[in-house]
Amino acid sequence: RRSRTQGKTPSPVHHNKRRRLLPAVDGRNVSLQQVQPGRPDKMSTAQKWRFGYGSNLGLRTLREKKNLNVSRYLVGTIKGWELYFMKGLNEYVEPAWAAIRPCCEGSELHGSAFLIPDGEAEQLDKQEGGYNVLPVTFTSYCGEVVEGVGLYVPKKPFVKGESKEAVPSYRYLKLLRDGAREGNLAQHWLEHLDSVEHYVTPPDIREQTLEWISEFEADETRKDEVWDEARLALHDGSDPGFPPHTSIMGFVVRINPDTWVFPSWKGHNITRRNLLQY
Repeated sequence: RRSRTQGKTPSPVHHNKRRRLLPAVDGRNVSLQQVQPGRPDKMSTAQKWRFGYGSNLGLRTLREKKNLNVSRYLVGTIKGWELYFMKGLNEYVEPAWAAIRPCCEGSELHGSAFLIPDGEAEQLDKQEGGYNVLPVTFTSYCGEVVEGVGLYVPKKPFVKGESKEAVPSYRYLKLLRDGAREGNLAQHWLEHLDSVEHYVTPPDIREQTLEWISEFEADETRKDEVWDEARLALHDGSDPGFPPHTSIMGFVVRINPDTWVFPSWKGHNITRRNLLQY
């Protein structure tokens, strides 16, 4: 089912403030407004280290899109793991997520180690519900060694010959590429990410989507029906009398009960949230 949502599609917010730069502890430049100076043992708030190799890799994403208060940010490697892309839950939306698996001796996983308050680390762990947090040793490109950095490891371990790999969306892959360049990761890692192919919607799926939109536009009983945010909010899945709906790009769509979606999609307009990820 599709209906119109009221109002214009919100636009992403762009920040164009000029920022002073200083040398970071790993030898790169980061903004004073992004990372506060000081050692973690001098800070009053308890903090935890986490490691980003997928959508959590870039400092800008951590600060501006995930609203994390990052006090330290290092780039470097963790030994004994390799990156791959596991099959996602939304075949035609996000067909794959970044994942890791144990690898041969000498292999290195490149990414960022970031220090955040305990409460934010707990919330991030909940967001990454499909992963366990494994404490590991991280080594920055400048040689600093940090013990106990939380590494997100898929709860479902990779089994050769059984586990399915997939191709990530361009949106998701761009998060990794942009984060890697922002952090100035090793050149060979940048080239590796650039070599990964991205998902392209099959022609038959695209054709079916356009057909459904045309049917909607031609249906006088549906195209002029308008929902406001209050009505949409009722369809958050909490009441069986109001089946879950979401809204994107001006359309209201009923969610198939057999299809997994993020809980935050239900009863909400997700247009702005998704546009901010590009």
